[in-house]
Amino acid sequence: MKLKTLTGLFFIYSLVSFSQTNSTQSISPENQNPKVQFFLTSLKNCDFQNLELSASNRLRAGRNMDSLINHALNSDFLRPLILDEEHLPKGVLFSKSEDEKIRTYTWAVPMKKGVYEFFGQVLINNKRVERLIDILNFDENDQLDQNHWPGGLIYHIELTKYRGKRHYLSLSFRPNKKNIQMKIIEPIIVGAKNIYFGASVFAISNFNDKYFEKPPKRLILRYSPKVSATIHSISKNKEIVIDNLGPMGSKIRGNYIDYGPTLSSQSIFFKRGRWVSN
Repeated sequence: MKLKTLTGLFFIYSLVSFSQTNSTQSISPENQNPKVQFFLTSLKNCDFQNLELSASNRLRAGRNMDSLINHALNSDFLRPLILDEEHLPKGVLFSKSEDEKIRTYTWAVPMKKGVYEFFGQVLINNKRVERLIDILNFDENDQLDQNHWPGGLIYHIELTKYRGKRHYLSLSFRPNKKNIQMKIIEPIIVGAKNIYFGASVFAISNFNDKYFEKPPKRLILRYSPKVSATIHSISKNKEIVIDNLGPMGSKIRGNYIDYGPTLSSQSIFFKRGRWVSN
């Protein structure tokens, strides 16, 4: 274990030194540069999804992935390699906004008892990098930031515009094999020093059998670990389509461990700077 740690530290040190001395050199995987190949191989070797490993070793691999991606995003030399998903390893979910101003890298490490440990990085304007720190407890009304992130796999970033201002909305999936799963619809706001998750842009009084006295900062679709549910975007219509869910066996409203699709859907639309229901 000590040898692996020393090897990882040597690798990061080598990349830093090499990046500093080769910042103007053209880089692509095809140029067979040994440092580039070493970096790409190291990404692939972070086997955080391998269920044959112990949970602690998977978590260690997830943290190594976090360090490697963070280093690459902060390196002018290595960053071009991961500006799209082509060279990212299996399990790292990549999304970018239509204007390419926001790129997200998220992954989930399977742990014990069906839960996951979530990791994420955000690249803003191809320069600024923010590492995301997952939290366990949050709801529809919490104002969160990169240090208090409702972790999940970000699979889409919707860009809309109103009065010359850009609005970003993320769709993410928070899986769980034994407890309530979530899909989250959430604004991303880029501030001068922080990235904020959540904003009161939903003109919606109820969602998924939850009722709101004030506009929620995010919408959370909660449902059973035994089923799947869908939230997807129709960008040309400024529309988010959401599966309607309800209790399956218990018939008890709000018992989300028993919620599943009802074979119908609803939509929300972006109008005048807010998301409204149909």
